[in-house]
Amino acid sequence: MRTTLVIVALLIVAGGLVVWAAGSLGLGRAAPRIGAEVSGPLPANSISSQDGSASLSATASLDGTASAADIEVPVLTGKSIQVAEALLGAAGLTVQTRVADPAVAGVEPGVVISQWPLPNALVSPGAQVVVNYQAQSAPAVEQFVVVIDAGHQQKADLALEPIGPGSTERKPKVAGGATGVATRIPEYKQTLAISLKLRDALVAQGVKVVMVRTTNNVDIPNSKRAAIGNDAKADLVVRVHLNGSTDGAVHGVMTLYPDGNRWVTPISAASKKAAEAIQAAVMTATAASSQGINGSSIMAGFNYSKRPSVIVECGYLSNAAEDRLIATEAYQQKIADGIARGVMSYLQGT
Repeated sequence: MRTTLVIVALLIVAGGLVVWAAGSLGLGRAAPRIGAEVSGPLPANSISSQDGSASLSATASLDGTASAADIEVPVLTGKSIQVAEALLGAAGLTVQTRVADPAVAGVEPGVVISQWPLPNALVSPGAQVVVNYQAQSAPAVEQFVVVIDAGHQQKADLALEPIGPGSTERKPKVAGGATGVATRIPEYKQTLAISLKLRDALVAQGVKVVMVRTTNNVDIPNSKRAAIGNDAKADLVVRVHLNGSTDGAVHGVMTLYPDGNRWVTPISAASKKAAEAIQAAVMTATAASSQGINGSSIMAGFNYSKRPSVIVECGYLSNAAEDRLIATEAYQQKIADGIARGVMSYLQGT
């Protein structure tokens, strides 16, 4: 009887040693459960995302066993980011998307490049999966070209030039322009101030802007101003002017377009569309009185132009109240913003 007890005890001890040894060697254990945890820098033996920016580490459960509630991370690489997000959502996992930087050559835009945790890892419900994907290609944007001609200049050039190519009728190359009845500010200063604001508003919309002048001390005939628009292949030429009248009560905004002669026939219809869009937008921006749109056949700047063109008469310097208003930065900005909106509406066909 005593011999039997000793043998049983030895077997129990031996068995314990075998179990202990197996445990120490990691044999017979279940696969570790992985949970995505936001932490500090990745440990040396962890796996990082493609761009090295992920701060996630893999951790095993304390008892080394998988929970019945654990979720297997789906395979996301090679799928579109939209599909990846849908798969993770359906699995009850959260997602953090990151654009690969730098981009990976040969990978289509919007395709997942890498993920962490890796596919088939077991994670807790609601765990976060980091997905790196190729940046979407930016849509090609057509860059419009607009030429802005601030009307007049510091010194008038009263030498004559043909009113149109080959014409026997002649006009001064650059007339003197109007002067504010109340402010005494000349037209050429006000048109440049508005034009510079218009330039900034259009550039902010991605338009390439060519300025006929950016200072007052220039000498540019109207025929040359038109040539600048032609050479730039402008989608639209906007000539900024201010009006005058012998009747001091007249006020408001008017937009002119080329019409009524053989020189402007090719650009008349498009110019009229631009004039309509600009006039409407300036009215909305300024709440000024509308003097409407009108066709003109006597403007050299129109007659030499091969590109759609308009003249925006932004108000009457002969009206004391409107003259004072035009002299303010705030109202100049309203005019510029209105013209810009009208220009964009025309260019975009809206």
